[in-house]
Amino acid sequence: MVSRSRFAPSPTGLLHVGNARSAVLNWAYINNKGGEFILRIDDTDKVRSKKEFEVKIKKDLEWLGITWHKTFNQSDRQNIYDQGIQKLKNKKIIYPCFESSEELSLKKKSQLTSGKPPIYDRSSLNLSEEKISAYINSGKKPHWRFKLEDGTIAWNDLVKGKVSFESKNLSDPVLIREDGSLLYHLPSVIDDIEEKITDVIRGDDHITNTAFHIQIFKALDSNIPKFGHHPFLTDKEGKGFGKRLGSLSIEKMRDDGFENITLLNYLLSIGTSSNITNEIKISSLLKLFDISQLSTSSPKFSIDTLKLLNQDILQKYDFSDVKNKFLDLDIKDLDSVFWQFVKNNIEFFSDTLEWRNIIISNKSYKVEDKNFLMQVADLLPSEPYTIDSWDEWTSAIKTKTGKKGKDLFMPLRKALTGKDRGPELKYLLPLLSKDKILKKFGIIT
Repeated sequence: MVSRSRFAPSPTGLLHVGNARSAVLNWAYINNKGGEFILRIDDTDKVRSKKEFEVKIKKDLEWLGITWHKTFNQSDRQNIYDQGIQKLKNKKIIYPCFESSEELSLKKKSQLTSGKPPIYDRSSLNLSEEKISAYINSGKKPHWRFKLEDGTIAWNDLVKGKVSFESKNLSDPVLIREDGSLLYHLPSVIDDIEEKITDVIRGDDHITNTAFHIQIFKALDSNIPKFGHHPFLTDKEGKGFGKRLGSLSIEKMRDDGFENITLLNYLLSIGTSSNITNEIKISSLLKLFDISQLSTSSPKFSIDTLKLLNQDILQKYDFSDVKNKFLDLDIKDLDSVFWQFVKNNIEFFSDTLEWRNIIISNKSYKVEDKNFLMQVADLLPSEPYTIDSWDEWTSAIKTKTGKKGKDLFMPLRKALTGKDRGPELKYLLPLLSKDKILKKFGIIT
């Protein structure tokens, strides 16, 4: 039997790092099992679901490197859901309820005042056929609840270990609203059955839902998948992420210049017992993933850590890994010598463009000791320059002027780049000509 997992985003907002982590965990987990990854679009909320968000979610997942065996929309599957509903009605496992939201709220308040848990009292379960017909004839529309079986609902969670609920402590969940629209539970279970999903990994806010779903799977005469519930990412203050946090959307992070492999490393490492990985090949990264290493406590997301990881990833790239990035920018005049020069001093790949502009520019930067530049210009080695030319040049400067350390290097760095810090200058010299250096020194125009 082929193992299958799924990711089921609602297209009601941008994909943010918290939801992306669920996608990445499912994808990595099922890839390691040689299984298939399914993308399900939960768009049954017709008011809030937007096609534009669905398109963006798919674009973000593809950018991350996540591929899927199949994708479908729940809004296209009403006929399948209707069949499942009828099966449950025939078994009398779901029942109509006619309490208004105000009535249910009053019941809860009364139970809490009496020191009782706010569990639905199943009063509608005892309605006669005549009473149900009378309600319907009077214009009342029912919502439908699923009748939980008495007993313990337990499973061995892939992340949390043994989890169990006593059904007597749970309210029968509402599956169908008064207007006929479906809540999350039934479409989710029916889709998992239809797609032969074997493993469900999702946020730990779904733990109670899983207790409901296990019984719905049984009621529909289906095999029950394995479940795993991971804790949510939080910010530095321990607060959860929401779709309103556009700054942490995958779209924004892509636009900011983060590498997709940086996000994959981070999302698969954070909240595990291992250190943050810095693999540059997706295949290598997937081999390292082990769901049993996920912690049961919420990990804190750090944008600063992510930036440092992005730097680390860039430093590990060879020129062959970034050549196409330059070609995408229609830049064809750069080679491995340039990449060796910049790779250790950039936070994002886009930073390379600033250094390229510095190299090709003839701009003369202000340096206090102009006489020093005149002296050192005469000591330039013969062209063409190599990475050994820098040591040859600076050795000659030390001998001629007696300067060393900061007094020698800072004026040269400032004159050649206009900056007080940056990449090793021994890698810069091969990218320049004598004529270019003299122009930067302001000696010739």
